[in-house]
Amino acid sequence: MRRTLLLSMLVVAIGATANAVSADAKSDKKGHAPYAHVVVFRMKENAPKDAVEKALADCHELLAKIPSVRSVRAGRPAAKGTPDVPKMQYDFALLVLVEDADGLEAYLKHPLHLEFVKKHGPYFDREKLQVFDFLDQSK
Repeated sequence: MRRTLLLSMLVVAIGATANAVSADAKSDKKGHAPYAHVVVFRMKENAPKDAVEKALADCHELLAKIPSVRSVRAGRPAAKGTPDVPKMQYDFALLVLVEDADGLEAYLKHPLHLEFVKKHGPYFDREKLQVFDFLDQSK
């Protein structure tokens, strides 16, 4: 009985893990996306208190719908980060994965991206805005 119960629990745990991995895979669009666009945002001091939350919601609601985008990750700084590394102060960061430079260009020119910038851009401290684009070198 105990052995059957343990086996059943193991099967359930494996199934739950497989479902979680499957759900995460479904959250990303199909296709290899080695081109990374990273933006680190700092808000102006006079930005509304909910400006970050609204921008984060639109990262997922607007930017993720752009056809060339394969994956979007956006969020506030993690409570626990890399130890012994000076922490840079920022309000939130965005990671957008696309297939190539053409995909990045399409993303930047897309009406949904332009809408995001028009809507939230007035609250970003543009002097402290940091953008990093890199190509993943893994094979």
